[in-house]
Amino acid sequence: MGLMNKVSNCAECEFMKMYNYGNKIYYCDHVDRTDDMGKLSVNELPKRSPKWCPLRDK
Repeated sequence: MGLMNKVSNCAECEFMKMYNYGNKIYYCDHVDRTDDMGKLSVNELPKRSPKWCPLRDK
């Protein structure tokens, strides 16, 4: 597999992580993200990856 495929959906990405603190907090764990927090959403994943996603345009 690998990173050769363009990732447009966080649900399909190996770097998407989730914590459950009463609400499900989804975040990106990629070291090259430009967003410091990497927060994607609460309770529901976004339909598309954010503009700052390091894999979006590869």
